[in-house]
Amino acid sequence: MNCRICSKLLQEYLEDSISEELISELNEHLKECRSCEIFFRTYSLTVRLSQRIEPPCCVSSDKIERLTSLLNERLFPK
Repeated sequence: MNCRICSKLLQEYLEDSISEELISELNEHLKECRSCEIFFRTYSLTVRLSQRIEPPCCVSSDKIERLTSLLNERLFPK
């Protein structure tokens, strides 16, 4: 698994909506790749904190895309 694929699967990973095989590959990649580990922690923390707001809210897909793009740009420069 590469970093780009990993970053695209994070939402499904958090929702537990991908196959066990992909989960295993993703977990393995996160153990080996420091950039993706940071990316995942930042991404998941953002989602978790948004769910704790009173009243609970959902992070819009636009904001998720912006966060993903920002993290990709910062962690995986071209």
